[in-house]
Amino acid sequence: MLHNILEANGGLPDNCIVTFQNTGKETTQTLDFIQECSQRWSVPVAWIEWDGFIPPGRNKCNFRIVDRATCSMNGEPFAKMIESLGYLPNPTQRLCTANLKVKAGEAFMRSLGYAEWQNAMGIRADEQRRVSRLRSAGRDNSCGSPCLPLADLGVTKAIVGAFWKRQPFDLAHGNNNGVTPHGNCDLCFLKGAGTVMSLIRENPSIADWWAEQEQKITHAGNAGQCGRFRSDRPSYTQMKEYAINQIEFKMIDDNGMDCFCGDGS
Repeated sequence: MLHNILEANGGLPDNCIVTFQNTGKETTQTLDFIQECSQRWSVPVAWIEWDGFIPPGRNKCNFRIVDRATCSMNGEPFAKMIESLGYLPNPTQRLCTANLKVKAGEAFMRSLGYAEWQNAMGIRADEQRRVSRLRSAGRDNSCGSPCLPLADLGVTKAIVGAFWKRQPFDLAHGNNNGVTPHGNCDLCFLKGAGTVMSLIRENPSIADWWAEQEQKITHAGNAGQCGRFRSDRPSYTQMKEYAINQIEFKMIDDNGMDCFCGDGS
């Protein structure tokens, strides 16, 4: 989408701002890819990180500007949000996207003096659930109305794949028919159970941050959420143990869910 915008306008239009809201759990490959797009295409990217709620309440937040060299890489913004809330995001309350992506982006745009704007997002025509969700009546888009040029132009996964095959670089994640199990948030709780277990078997230490967040909530005595990102799965600590000991078990949610992390960019 960004490449098409640059081509159509002979560069980045004056009223167009490119942002990346970093949660600290994006993979290194994702961070490098964003930086490479910026450098190869000569387009400035504002790297934004959520930096705490502004009291009273939790409707507004602080943010900080970083870059590839100074950005968080160990989940610091994500962990800070969990600590501030006192509970974990889950499949029905996707607080990570709402705060770390949408609200952080809103705070940045308001800091530039904007009262309203369009959020251009690279959601494809074959992602109809995401398109419908973003354009549903009454949705809170934090003053940034959605603009979905790829969906409007009928761009599909196959078209996007063919585009990147023609480029001298790409997101350095494995690609299985358009699916990239490793990206972008390393062990997102919305990924399919089989995918999560496969990633932990590949690199057991990847589960440590997620396990630590669950343990913090458990130790804080928040019994209402059981101290897990998902109540229908074992904890990340247990999944790491299963992976290390090569214990097989069956989980029912193998297909995963749409993440929507891109919905706030």
